[in-house]
Amino acid sequence: MTPQKRARLYLRAAVMGFAGTVLSIAGEIWPLPDFVRGLAVGILLVSLLLLLIRRFRDEFIEQLWNAGASLAFVAVVFVYLFAPFAEGVVDGISVAAPRQDFLASSWVGSIALLAFFIGFHIKWLRASL
Repeated sequence: MTPQKRARLYLRAAVMGFAGTVLSIAGEIWPLPDFVRGLAVGILLVSLLLLLIRRFRDEFIEQLWNAGASLAFVAVVFVYLFAPFAEGVVDGISVAAPRQDFLASSWVGSIALLAFFIGFHIKWLRASL
């Protein structure tokens, strides 16, 4: 397999991972059928496996990976710092009794994956322009 084909395969896996992440988050928000949620997780696992196997093959792929990982880290820190504050504001504005509806720990993985793929794709798009 030529280096161009390997790079193309890697970038296709990144697009598949982004689609799987979005579909997985949609499955958590809306009641989607179980096979759709399972398909999203399967796509995500296969793409993450391909991304992890070939993450530091060349400098360009390493830059894409670093951009995604940096944005994912920032997103996780942001969620843990500001999610309780945002929940308190929403509970203060609403007329219902205050309760803990949003658990930051249950959404951190999804948000981190989404931020990783957003950072990855933004760096990829900026590099190709």
